[in-house]
Amino acid sequence: MAQVRCPYCHEYIDRAEFAAHEAAHRKARPDGQQTDYATLPEEEREDGDLEGVPQVYVHRKCGVATGMPEEIIRSYLKNPYMYMADATFCCGCRKHVPFRDCEWTETGEDLQTYTDRLRAAKPDMKPKGCLAAIAFIGAGLTGIIATLC
Repeated sequence: MAQVRCPYCHEYIDRAEFAAHEAAHRKARPDGQQTDYATLPEEEREDGDLEGVPQVYVHRKCGVATGMPEEIIRSYLKNPYMYMADATFCCGCRKHVPFRDCEWTETGEDLQTYTDRLRAAKPDMKPKGCLAAIAFIGAGLTGIIATLC
């Protein structure tokens, strides 16, 4: 039977069982986040020191700081187009909010400007046309980033 690699746990799952498998990863937790979020497999993530890479942001509306999980940071550093919804979870509001409404505590830069800068440095990774939409949907990626509350 054909298998697909899960973008959440990175295990190979029979295609016929994937919808149920993915639903378990995407199930909402009591705090509003999904149980799991898509990342690159560990061997494909950015490696090396994260010194100087911002990891905590504040949602300007509520003022609550939220930490970004390392596996997500290393995934978007490798592919800044991975999370195309341009939204992240706010632990204060308990919902996903636009990048532009949050700023890194380490630099004061808003997350949208930061992400746009990362994307500009890797234009060859930008998804193209319908193929990009199919790949994005087919991979089951939510495009929204998880956080540590």
